[in-house]
Amino acid sequence: MTLQYSDMDDAVLTTQQAFVKKGAFLDMQTDISDHVAVREMWKGRKKVFAGGHPWEFQAQIDHNYSAHAVGLFETDGTALTDTMIKGTVPARHVNAHYIYDMREKDFQKGGKAIVDLVRTRYVAMMVSLFDYLEGVLWGVPDSGDVKTPFGIEYWITRSTSEGFNGGNHANFSSGKAGIDQGATGQGRWANWTNDYEEVTKEDLVRSMRKGHRNIQFRSPISHSEPKVGGMKNGVYTNDTVLGIMEEVLEAQNMNLGNDLDSKGGRTMFKGTPVTYVPKLDDDTENPVYMLDWNWLAIGVMAGWENNLTKPYMVPGK
Repeated sequence: MTLQYSDMDDAVLTTQQAFVKKGAFLDMQTDISDHVAVREMWKGRKKVFAGGHPWEFQAQIDHNYSAHAVGLFETDGTALTDTMIKGTVPARHVNAHYIYDMREKDFQKGGKAIVDLVRTRYVAMMVSLFDYLEGVLWGVPDSGDVKTPFGIEYWITRSTSEGFNGGNHANFSSGKAGIDQGATGQGRWANWTNDYEEVTKEDLVRSMRKGHRNIQFRSPISHSEPKVGGMKNGVYTNDTVLGIMEEVLEAQNMNLGNDLDSKGGRTMFKGTPVTYVPKLDDDTENPVYMLDWNWLAIGVMAGWENNLTKPYMVPGK
């Protein structure tokens, strides 16, 4: 039976849905050798949010300072201390598309030719989406940008000072998720930071060790926490830093055998692999991110994750 023009859109929708199930779009057509953020976050750490826009969360940033030593029959004073703050994250949306014309040569051939054409157009769309997401997920929106999603550089801010100095990003003076970390703001909302000059055990590695020790918070009280990601930690950096790390690792290992690159791809910090992020090669500050995925995830709106629409006629065409 001949496939009618009126059936083409339904056939295309069915075909692209099959591609998703089979994973055919994993073919890469990009200069980025590894889409680390897409793999680590988009494919493994998505959190579905329901209940409307914007997304909100609660954080308790202090205790009430009521504990003190008392004498017999001493009465206690009372004072209400507000220890809660609210974070607000406006949802941001990403769209990608592909087009076809039913008068194209391959559509006239029918059958497999149509499937092959749709496949290439669909793959190009998905690679475009992942290429865009990789940059966005490691970056930060420009000041005044109300459309670009918030990436790692927005949530993990930098400072040349050692300590919890990851305050408000220069592009967002109101703070991450609207929580101000200025001089009179919420200092406990800041991430740990430090600066280094050389990738050596005495400089960068020592700084990483100190940072790791200082962020191991354990609450003395057991209570429910709004964890959004998995349990795995991650250490991420660019080629410049990781290359020297491998050389440092080789220098402290006497038995290297006959492998010229015995430590390539095997560098670890406290049992966690140090992952090469090609997108960070563009960052001249050579950052090293130590991330706890319990608290990081990509937010998606319920029903809109990988939402493929049925093809429709372009207006005016």
